[in-house]
Amino acid sequence: MNALIRFVRRFVLMLGGEVAQSAFHFGLNIVLARTMSPHDYGRFAIVFLVGGLALTYVRALAGVPAGIFIPGRAGRRTARGFEVSFGSAATLLSGTMGLGVGVTLWAASDIAPLAAGLFVGTWSLRSYVRGVLLTRRLPLASGLGDMVFALSGTAFTAWLMRGAETVDLDAVLTALAVANALGLVASLLALRQPVRVSFGRGTRRRYRALWPSLSWSLVGTTTANLQGQGQSLLVAFLAGPAAYAPIAATFVLFAPLRLTASALINLVQPDIAGHLAAGRIDGAKRVALRCVGLMAASSVAYGGLVLGFLPFIENRLFADRFTGAPMALIALCVWTIVGVSLLHAPLRVLLEMRQAFRKLATVAGISALAGGIVVVVLLLVTAPVWSLLGVLLSECVVLAYCAVILRPWRRAETPGATFRAGDRLPLPNP
Repeated sequence: MNALIRFVRRFVLMLGGEVAQSAFHFGLNIVLARTMSPHDYGRFAIVFLVGGLALTYVRALAGVPAGIFIPGRAGRRTARGFEVSFGSAATLLSGTMGLGVGVTLWAASDIAPLAAGLFVGTWSLRSYVRGVLLTRRLPLASGLGDMVFALSGTAFTAWLMRGAETVDLDAVLTALAVANALGLVASLLALRQPVRVSFGRGTRRRYRALWPSLSWSLVGTTTANLQGQGQSLLVAFLAGPAAYAPIAATFVLFAPLRLTASALINLVQPDIAGHLAAGRIDGAKRVALRCVGLMAASSVAYGGLVLGFLPFIENRLFADRFTGAPMALIALCVWTIVGVSLLHAPLRVLLEMRQAFRKLATVAGISALAGGIVVVVLLLVTAPVWSLLGVLLSECVVLAYCAVILRPWRRAETPGATFRAGDRLPLPNP
């Protein structure tokens, strides 16, 4: 009973921070969808999507290693060395991502490059810090950063929209960058530890030892992005921002469902890592399967509510901005896509913790290719909404592959029975 109470308490604390930042993102998207033209809102959705992609690379090269190596050394001096190394890498990666986005927009878009680059860079770094805090079981420090981000972002947005019928996209991106920076500072202050960034010999040595496996993590992240978001970018660029706008707005409706799933995965990830570190792969599978069951039930219930209230949502939340789009069909497709992606999310986390990056890269590449072909063909011959079937196909391929490779319904005979030895990361000395 005490273990259950601790679990619920951690979940509530973690969910509070997730709710704060996700509620702000949700509200911001609804406000912008109501006030901006479909073209401008589509542009914002594309920048937001690019920022989300940048997070995945910081997670792959800094967040995932931190989640693997730091929990097993909690309370020991060696944990600090890993924190400095991975935090330094995250800082460099976030800055590089922000600079890359800024340069690209400066060369090929009329969106303010400085605002967009700062938004992507600060969001990426704040995401890494909050992930490490959750890995270290410090949900209060992480939640404080989320609350500061959400409150400051809300205040800035309200100030920008005072007395105005619309809001400038560049100003919104600047406000988001500042809000992310404030949330990052709040989390670091709550940690009450000196912040060190070092690219010295220790950091380089650790990354040299990890690089053979992390390179597959990088490949896997790229293919996973192509699989999970590449099709959406294809729709945005081939059909145009205005055609992508109702699809992006509908995905926003399912953000609360993704929020709960993200909080649950962040909560159980240290438990999965602990089971695997002790050689209990059956225990890790049980944790992952419980997550799958909870996500399936949540997805069915939440999707039914969205479809039931869709006329109200179209009229009140979106102010009939998308009257020409088949919103019921879009909502049904998005519901199915999100539901399938949530089902395979805990299984992918388990594979990441087992460091099966090569397998993840393979399946993501196959699914991205299959889904991308279907998306392009459907965009050429029919309405943009039907291209979502290609996205759904891609998610189904990942779910089927994860289920087969993990065989969660079978008992593992040995801790590494399902994986080859080559999938393991070398464990560097501190």
